[in-house]
Amino acid sequence: MKLEEQIIQRISSLRAKGSVLTNYGKASAGRFVGWQAQVQTFLIETLGNNHNYTQRFFEMVKFARIRDVEIGLSILDSLEEDIKNGYLFDIKNLISAEVFDDFLEMAEHLLENNYKDPAASLGGAVLENCLKEIAVNNNVKLKESENLNSLNQKCADAKLYNKLMRKKVQSYIDIRNYADHGEFSEYSKDDVKDMLRGIRQFIGEHLK
Repeated sequence: MKLEEQIIQRISSLRAKGSVLTNYGKASAGRFVGWQAQVQTFLIETLGNNHNYTQRFFEMVKFARIRDVEIGLSILDSLEEDIKNGYLFDIKNLISAEVFDDFLEMAEHLLENNYKDPAASLGGAVLENCLKEIAVNNNVKLKESENLNSLNQKCADAKLYNKLMRKKVQSYIDIRNYADHGEFSEYSKDDVKDMLRGIRQFIGEHLK
């Protein structure tokens, strides 16, 4: 099951549990607190503490009252609608990060089996797509002809990360370029290992 489907399924479950609270004319305090905690945890883990949906739920769903439960259910409904319509970058980023993680695992598997050159190429492809996602999410204008070097330049110029990170990203780009141009002696297995580790960390910091 895809991550987006899992999130929507969880929303459906939480909505069903909340709806039960409204069936008796008043919400049971014990059941309300349990439901409230589950929704709060779900929102924090999915969207983070500072997202508007998370903050609104914390602000407006406080007491074991039908009104509070109905507000909470409305927030869940709106969240599901936004996810299905692709309006939430946070969710898109989670899904993208999950896909990138799968490809990085493939690259790491190749490296473990001493295929350092395909691993370097695959890692570079992940980095390129990651940079495009970051640029688009931050309204950086891109051309169809963008390559890794220009993507790194544009993201750095837009101050999406600092100069030190730009240099690190450039070192990963260099390894990818060596691999794609058959200059296999210009880098080692350990270089590729550091590259993949660095890309994974970069994704974790800038896309999740």
